[in-house]
Amino acid sequence: MTAAVDRAAVAANVAAVRERVAAAAGRAGRDPGEVTLVAVAKLFPPEAVRAVLAAGVADVGENYAKDLEAKAGQVPGVRWHFVGRLQRNKAGVLVDAGALVHSLDSLAGARALGRRALAAGTTARALVQVEVDDREAAHGVRPAGLAAFLDGCRAVDGLEVEGLMVMPAPADDPEATRPAFRRAAELAAGSGLPRLSMGMTADFEVAVEEGATLIRVGTALFGPRPARRPAAPAREAGAPSPGGGP
Repeated sequence: MTAAVDRAAVAANVAAVRERVAAAAGRAGRDPGEVTLVAVAKLFPPEAVRAVLAAGVADVGENYAKDLEAKAGQVPGVRWHFVGRLQRNKAGVLVDAGALVHSLDSLAGARALGRRALAAGTTARALVQVEVDDREAAHGVRPAGLAAFLDGCRAVDGLEVEGLMVMPAPADDPEATRPAFRRAAELAAGSGLPRLSMGMTADFEVAVEEGATLIRVGTALFGPRPARRPAAPAREAGAPSPGGGP
């Protein structure tokens, strides 16, 4: 049975996160209005989405396309973000929801989004996931291949790349993520891309200081994440994803 969502607690958490964003932006000489708070509702019920919406957060992220589709059908007025691993067979779901995809890292995925968008008479929007920590098993486009990858994406009809996303290697100290955030910001600026998705509960303040325009926050808004559902299909499971952490 799903636990009830405390709307007052969620609203207080939203206010606290916005205060921290404003302080971090101030330290960097930025306007906090440049930073979009994306509430990552992975495994939380639709009522949690309603709670953040009521608290003034209209941007909501999901890790699983199936969950995004279900919640989009139940909660109107949301700007959806897909922060999980992009699967080509789920491209249509994301396009239909008008979701901004934060995890584009293959031309096959780009073409799938473009095809579904053209068929729907719209434009798919995406951020390219970059890998700047040089981890062998990590997902994302390496800096050396970014320019060619962006050229390939720009040749796909029906697709618009709006920016970059980065998820640094996990670290106990938020400061340890600063070099990755700074490098991602340099790559975005050098590529002429205005949007930069980086930072989660543990390190979003550092991300804001380094230029994030979207932060992906779950635990700081909703509290501890519910237990993972027991039998997720293999195509929906997969490696840790951009919104998979706190």
